[in-house]
Amino acid sequence: MSELDPWVRQPTESDPAYEAFTVYRDMGSSRSLAASAETIGKSVVLLKQWSARHGWVERCRSYDQHLIGVRTESYAVMVRKTTQQQSALTDKLFDRLNQSLDTLPPGEDPSIRWTQAFSAACKARTTLLDYNKPDAPKNTELADKIASILDKLGVDE
Repeated sequence: MSELDPWVRQPTESDPAYEAFTVYRDMGSSRSLAASAETIGKSVVLLKQWSARHGWVERCRSYDQHLIGVRTESYAVMVRKTTQQQSALTDKLFDRLNQSLDTLPPGEDPSIRWTQAFSAACKARTTLLDYNKPDAPKNTELADKIASILDKLGVDE
């Protein structure tokens, strides 16, 4: 049988003790026995006893670390998805620019829109290649700009 996560009800914990623990646990960084006691209408002395008996401080520390891990993983998933989307948009923009160049008559300069799109594509590619650097942008603003340029060029996403 697997060990219980410390933030769930423990086998020796009564219903009232666990209810008090959840109130205390869910207060986050502002948690206190006094505030928990006031919230549930129990004495601070009783909550101190339950806290000591059932290891509330350590259980909350584990719970806080668990939440940090969940948030970190959620953020990592979002970053991977955003990076994939930006990469796909950048590839599409470069493909469109290549097609545009192939149809450009010899000696004719690309339009301003083409130059702007190329600049955005280069910036996006550089951002993607440098994404793991601490000072690299970590948002979707660039993807939105690329999507806007693709839209103006008539490229379906």
